Amino acid sequence: MPRQPAHPLPRLLTLLVVAFALSAALPGQSDGVTLIPKGASWRFLDDGSNPGTTWKQLAYGDDDWGFGHAVLGYGNASKGRPERTLLNLGSDPFNRHITYYFRRLFYVTDPAALTNLSVRLLRDDGAAVYLNGTEAFRSGLPAGPLDSRTLASPPGAQGADELKYFVGTLPPAALVPGYNLLAVEVHQDDHESPDLAFDLELLANADPTAESATLLRGPYLQRVTTNSIIVRWRTLEGTTSRVRFGPAANDLRFSVQDTDPVTEHEMHLTGLGPDTQYYYSVGVMAEGVAGGPDYFFRTAPMHTRPMRVWAIGDCGTGTAAARAVFDRYLELSRDRYTDVWLMLGDNAYGVGTDQEYQVGVFNQYPELLRQTAVWSTMGNHETYSVEPNGQHAYYNIFNHPTAGQAGGEPSGTEHYYSFNYANTHFVCLDSEESGRQPGNPMLTWLEEDLAGNAREWLIVFWHSPPYTKGSHDSDNPFDNFGNMTDMRSQIVPILESYGADLVLCGHSHNYERSYLMNGHYGFSGSLTPEMVLDSGTGSPLDSGAYLKPHGPVPNQGTVYIVAGSAGFATFQTGRHPIMQRALLRMGSLVLDIDGPRLDGRFLRETGAIDDAFTLLKGAPAEPVRLLKVQFTNGNVTVRWKSRRGHTYTVQKATRLRPADWIDISSESTATSATSTWTDIAFPGAEACFYRVVEVR
Repeated sequence: MPRQPAHPLPRLLTLLVVAFALSAALPGQSDGVTLIPKGASWRFLDDGSNPGTTWKQLAYGDDDWGFGHAVLGYGNASKGRPERTLLNLGSDPFNRHITYYFRRLFYVTDPAALTNLSVRLLRDDGAAVYLNGTEAFRSGLPAGPLDSRTLASPPGAQGADELKYFVGTLPPAALVPGYNLLAVEVHQDDHESPDLAFDLELLANADPTAESATLLRGPYLQRVTTNSIIVRWRTLEGTTSRVRFGPAANDLRFSVQDTDPVTEHEMHLTGLGPDTQYYYSVGVMAEGVAGGPDYFFRTAPMHTRPMRVWAIGDCGTGTAAARAVFDRYLELSRDRYTDVWLMLGDNAYGVGTDQEYQVGVFNQYPELLRQTAVWSTMGNHETYSVEPNGQHAYYNIFNHPTAGQAGGEPSGTEHYYSFNYANTHFVCLDSEESGRQPGNPMLTWLEEDLAGNAREWLIVFWHSPPYTKGSHDSDNPFDNFGNMTDMRSQIVPILESYGADLVLCGHSHNYERSYLMNGHYGFSGSLTPEMVLDSGTGSPLDSGAYLKPHGPVPNQGTVYIVAGSAGFATFQTGRHPIMQRALLRMGSLVLDIDGPRLDGRFLRETGAIDDAFTLLKGAPAEPVRLLKVQFTNGNVTVRWKSRRGHTYTVQKATRLRPADWIDISSESTATSATSTWTDIAFPGAEACFYRVVEVR
């Protein structure tokens, strides 16, 4: 028996509030009335039962039906249509439910004022649409009567049709004043179909043939400068392009547009003010497709100001754990804009295809992609596949400067490039495909670029690290075809000679952070004490910040970081001797730069901070300061702040009044800003006093 509601009006009023709340148009949307928007809420029946024929009627009782927002389906986010409400597909994978039923109420005050109705229907695989009990539109279904076991017409929704919104017209004469019902049944084309999707938009007084766009990717931002930015997005259909932008979400007073129909939209916004926040929307000539208060960006500043940098390596696993790394960063930066976003390669596993980028990047980071331009370097996994146009997907997706558009010397290639932001010069290198030997174009360009740099901070990033014992071993000359060996022996000396402060890499799926280093260009066995300029922790709360002079001064120390665990943490082959920290943990690197101070933190997927360090420019060297006296395994260890080239001795006393200080170490000349002395602990050593004396 059909179910009859005891009190239909309260149900109608409840759904009506949802309908009005979801009907707000984007800035720039075309004329017309949106009666049911995309992404609306629907009542649904997904248990495989047959509701008969009365379910299409307004008075049918659907209190025990499910309720959720479109897109409704099986959750096939990899198809570029991430589904908000998951439907029951049945317990037998070889005999899944064939038909799903959906109901939605909408209100019309004056049907006579509506001259036409058009519907845009996402249906995988086929669907029939009923207006107030009468079939009004059918797509992808056979002719004739329908029941719960009717299969969609072959081949069903495949390829582009899985993402397409099919357009149809409905009879306005079927509308009644007040509440109306749109009912839809969606059919599978196979008893073993692995996917299903449903969404619908109902418009009135709009041209049903008018241009419409189905957003598949983005929007996302590229190549931000002090006066320009690139806005990109992808649509299913080839459409015109338009970006509207302005000082507020409700004041998009400027626009750029292109009338050529494309699916890959790339709009260059120029003539912008420096260090200015703009809101924007993207769409076709007549209407917006995506926009709102969280669609904004900030241009680069021309002056020094505080800035935040987020760096992630090997992020492209597309897993919940990788998303947790991002979620913790969003929580940390809730009230702080991300100025610079660096991807350290292997952004999309396993072979770097466009579809893998959809899963590992575009479905994973949509909130930040629409607000901050991302700068990337190529990882080895990006090189394993080629798209139909003969390019790696990496180069189809990113717009990196080749002509010095964002500062620095023109490189003529997207393999390597540089850009400026506030008081920092960023350099991206290619450790995978470009030549790494003297005389090769990348090295020639690098020296030219660095010779022209005078900014306070110099941060360099690429994929395969010069120092690591994570899931890769930089002591193995055959690991990754010698990339790591070449970058260490050929590139690192150039960087240190031009005063590099930080080098960021991925590739090894862990987190490693070095001491302040200079001059170590061989395998780990060749490390000498003179190459470690500060063997402390770099923490102001412990051994103190790493100190450097202002500007890009040669050979004053560099910190090397491997941040390759944004997607997973796999294993470690050991611990490289230059590393102050080596953690087999998932997480990301957060850098805060404020004038002459740089603070770095390793942020775990749990929200914990597992490493923190500071670099200071222009601060005076610390005077001698005792840091720690520690007893371990029968040894006593003394650590102190020192000045390179100065001579020290360790003393101990059994009492202070009168003091009986005696030397317990020989004189030693410091090679590091932090010095350590260790010896066998004599009996009663724990009850003594210790000090360090600067001899000369």
